[in-house]
Amino acid sequence: MKLKYNIFLMLAVAAMASCSDKEEVYDPGLKFSTTGDVRFMASIENCASTRTSLINTGEARWLGDDAIGLVCTDGSVVTLPLDGTGETRKAIFSGSIPSGKTLGNYAVHPATVTTSGKELSINLPSETVPNSFGECSLMVAPVNNSPEITFTQLMSYISLQVKEVNTDAVKLVLSSEKALSGNYTVEFEKGLAEGLPAKAGSETLTINLPSRKDATVTATLAIPVGEYESLKIAAYNADNLLMCESDIVSTTFNARRGVMRSLEVTMPKATVTKPKIEGTVLVADIYWATGNLQYVENATQDGFQTNWRIAPEQYMFVNYENMKEANMAVTFSPGSYAGQYDHFNWGGIKDPFSKDPNSSATAAVGTDISGKLFTDQGCTVPTTDFAAAKYGDLAFWASKGKYRMPTRQDIDNLMTKASKQYVSVKVGEGKYVTGYLFFDPEDGDAPTSSNNVVGMTPKELEKGLFLPKAGRRYNASDFTVNVQGTQGVYWGSESVTGTDATEPCYGIVLRLANAAVGFPYWNKAFDAKAGFCLRPVYVK
Repeated sequence: MKLKYNIFLMLAVAAMASCSDKEEVYDPGLKFSTTGDVRFMASIENCASTRTSLINTGEARWLGDDAIGLVCTDGSVVTLPLDGTGETRKAIFSGSIPSGKTLGNYAVHPATVTTSGKELSINLPSETVPNSFGECSLMVAPVNNSPEITFTQLMSYISLQVKEVNTDAVKLVLSSEKALSGNYTVEFEKGLAEGLPAKAGSETLTINLPSRKDATVTATLAIPVGEYESLKIAAYNADNLLMCESDIVSTTFNARRGVMRSLEVTMPKATVTKPKIEGTVLVADIYWATGNLQYVENATQDGFQTNWRIAPEQYMFVNYENMKEANMAVTFSPGSYAGQYDHFNWGGIKDPFSKDPNSSATAAVGTDISGKLFTDQGCTVPTTDFAAAKYGDLAFWASKGKYRMPTRQDIDNLMTKASKQYVSVKVGEGKYVTGYLFFDPEDGDAPTSSNNVVGMTPKELEKGLFLPKAGRRYNASDFTVNVQGTQGVYWGSESVTGTDATEPCYGIVLRLANAAVGFPYWNKAFDAKAGFCLRPVYVK
């Protein structure tokens, strides 16, 4: 709902003079009628201004696309649009009262209010945008056998200047112990005398911010009339996370009918604490799953396809319990582990375990399959039907949309924003899993990287993202996994070309070697038929 009338800032005397020049020449022959075609000349009560740091005239003018509502004796509201260009203190509104209806005693603005007997009801909008002139909400004009009517303000106004707003903020939310939006009802006569009275409630008013470079935001807001013990403002980012908040007023604020008060507030430095999400670890501003994607026959996990799950621990992979010491390469063929897999080809969903050329995707260079499903091998025919998907993001499919494959940007953020530590995890007597732990540096510190192995317990891995060296499957074998304990290779979601590649290198990957992390790793040698691990990213 957009409820309009301009409250002009005093820019210059010349500007005001130019506005006066636009006054409409009114028809002196207006005649009053309660039925049929009607014309009314309407004016608006100006706001009385109280000034602190901003100067505002409080002058009210109609806008060109404005309309008023005439309340009929049966309680219905007939809309009369403005007849003219607007930007005047008075304006003519013309229209027709439908046959069978008769004009009552009031006109309203906006025309979208509802009436019942002696009362009117309005749903005050919960959202607005910054502007230089302001927006009005509710006005009523008595109709007393005259075609000239004057609208009375039923609300109070705030010209608010918010300074030092972080440019990452996408909205400012005003709150109080009283409702700043939502449904309100008032009797006509009480409203004309006292305004729209505020009521207790938690309904907020949001100022949605456009993209901007200016750190100062200005808005004119309409609020119900009454005493407010508190008036607060909070800034939120695009992830709807609280960045900072502040009190606008430190003492009881008296919002009076038809009065505009200028207020300003300076926002504190923005700090964002992202919430914890079960089953994930937050590193480099990304929520990573706390385990590799696995296919395990008869496994059940809430929200996943049958037989699919996230590994119970970050260090777990098929055959991890047979790792005897750090940096000892192990070649693993399923045998007794048949039915358990965590090395998959790139982009395969119908058969993600196979080296068959028809099982993996062959998306063109530049294709990103993260969070996407397809029915064709070239990934050109998208689908939202999980049952019909044959190629695309295996993590997205297996988790039914809860997780997705990491993108190149996700992995790049991990490599550039997170610290890296080579780690050996004791998982049993004489049993060790090695890999890299990625974790956020302390605030203000630069990321660090250490290739010196550090022993940790499984519990200590919770501070970050641990990627075990779970080996890799060559594209010449369906099930044999090589170099477990010395290498780990993890799929990304994009089809790219390497610096020395003439053919697509599917799934730019993160490669963990004996004591080094490589990214980007151009997957030229093994192509999309190779079997690498998947550490999914949580879908917000």
